[in-house]
Amino acid sequence: MNEFCGSLFRAKSGFLKLGAELACGGEGAIYEVANRSDVVAKLYLKAIDREKQEKLAALISLGNENLRAFAAWPTEGLWETSGKNLRGFIMPRIVDHKDIHNLYNPRSRKVEFPKADWRFLLHASTNVARVFANIHDSGVVLGDVNERGFMVSSDAKVRVIDCDSFQISVDNHNFLCAVGVPTFTPPELQNQKNFRSIIRTVNHDNFGLAVLIFHLLFMGKHPFAGRFLGQGEMSLEKSIAEFRFVYGKESKFQQMEPPPGAPPLAIVPLSIATLFEKAFSRSGFNQGRPMAKEWVEALKTLESHIKKCNVNASHYYFSILTECPWCKMEATTGVILFNVYVLSGNSGVEFNMDLVWNQIKSIPSPGMAPNITSICSSDSIKPSEEAISINHTKLVQTTLRRVILTLTVILCFAIPLLTILWIINGIVLIGIVGGDRMKRGEIQEFFRKHKDAEARFLSLEKYWDREAGDWKFLEKMRELDNLRDQWKDIPAVRQRHLQRLKDECERLQLDRFLDRYTIANASIPGIGASRKAVLESYNIESAKDIKYSMLVPGFGPVLKGELLAWRSSIEQQFRFDTSCGVDSQDIANLDRKISEQRRKLEQSLSSGASTLLQIKNQILAQRKVLEEQITKSYRAMLQAKADMDIVR
Repeated sequence: MNEFCGSLFRAKSGFLKLGAELACGGEGAIYEVANRSDVVAKLYLKAIDREKQEKLAALISLGNENLRAFAAWPTEGLWETSGKNLRGFIMPRIVDHKDIHNLYNPRSRKVEFPKADWRFLLHASTNVARVFANIHDSGVVLGDVNERGFMVSSDAKVRVIDCDSFQISVDNHNFLCAVGVPTFTPPELQNQKNFRSIIRTVNHDNFGLAVLIFHLLFMGKHPFAGRFLGQGEMSLEKSIAEFRFVYGKESKFQQMEPPPGAPPLAIVPLSIATLFEKAFSRSGFNQGRPMAKEWVEALKTLESHIKKCNVNASHYYFSILTECPWCKMEATTGVILFNVYVLSGNSGVEFNMDLVWNQIKSIPSPGMAPNITSICSSDSIKPSEEAISINHTKLVQTTLRRVILTLTVILCFAIPLLTILWIINGIVLIGIVGGDRMKRGEIQEFFRKHKDAEARFLSLEKYWDREAGDWKFLEKMRELDNLRDQWKDIPAVRQRHLQRLKDECERLQLDRFLDRYTIANASIPGIGASRKAVLESYNIESAKDIKYSMLVPGFGPVLKGELLAWRSSIEQQFRFDTSCGVDSQDIANLDRKISEQRRKLEQSLSSGASTLLQIKNQILAQRKVLEEQITKSYRAMLQAKADMDIVR
């Protein structure tokens, strides 16, 4: 609609002529101002009532340099030439900024913000919080927080637009914000049919702020979009209204789980995770959600604790983490999160396979483990003093019993009348000399010691066979040999993949065509802002991503049919261009993957010699330790056997 192009309007600074239309929405259109590159004009499509006119006047009066530095704040009213009817206003022109949605959405980010990594997203999050803090310090409430109201520059500076919808208070009169987007509306306002009579608060804004920051740090995921494990359907609006924070510590209790491959809350420090928990929980609603300044301080601290991934140079993450969350997410979902910048193989030094392989081959094998009998001393072992003493006592007792028994027999034959007496006396004396119980207990103890010593030795023998051999060294050598074969095969692998690209040229061309049509900007029956947010959380962002097999909570046959019908209508517009050949971007993506594969292989091969040497040294050290243990155990077993044999 260009009905106002070339029209004159009256402003405080004089008559202004409007230029070309720049954008148009449901409420109004944005126009250039002739001979002014620093401002634009917003014209309402319909006449505005007195309340709206008074609100615009109040907004203009509240404006200051601080607000205009980061917001498209109204500076002058635009009147019809007659001066009777207010039709719009003048505001600062925001150039070289793009919708924040294009930044936190992984697919559009790689196009619109090609150099952005997680550090950039983190810095942009901090600047979003700064914008909120400045607006709130000015006594203004945004009210309608949403992804279309924030613009980001190539250096992560953030500007806010649609300021005429903000809630302000002048002379005890509240000019309210009459609109709101469900996906950014806090739980306590989810059931409101309209906002024309609702006084918004800073605490309401703070919910929307937390959602924006979560979008930026968690790859466009919505904090309340996930899979409901209970009965029935859980819409995004209902999930928000019931405080079902999908990534929170109460998520399992609330029967919610994140989308497949989504990063956990633990990718950010506990201080920031706690802010999210507070912002999205009942306690946040009751006790107050985190203020913008709290976010600024926490995010600034995180900005100083970031490290680079040693696998993918485009990945940065919280330095305390033991592994890169983005590598894991890309491997799980197949979605490339950031434009890839390949690290050089050996700190920029050209890789020399012959040199590396000679280094690997120069590491000698530790050899097979010596036979365990060769390390065990065969020296004769004498029984211990304790065993000899017990054996001596046993011999003395045995001899005495035999003597008593012999005398008893002799006396029985010599004096038969006293036979019973001799037998009784013999038994008593044998009992006194006996000690059988003590002897049996002590002998049993020697048997137990021998059994334990033998078991210990056999256990060490098995451990020796398992750990003292050279199988770990040989296994690593086979692995390196396989890596070398893979490295040599890289040119052939690239050629095979390139041929596949040629064979699939039409399909790839169709994919690129479909990928240009985003669901966020489409009008699809039954698919509003909330459902679009759910789709995005499940990595379904364009016509290319829509498939019969997609599984998304809340999308049954009817909604899935609408999506497929929309995709089909787009697909019908496609015409294969046979003259194009393989797209240069596909070749670039292939070369990046091949380069990354080559880099990983070269990294593993370059460290191969040192790894082999380490394995060899570990084996030799393990043998030395085990030899001492085995020798000691073997002698202990022989000693136990010698003691057992003598006391039998």
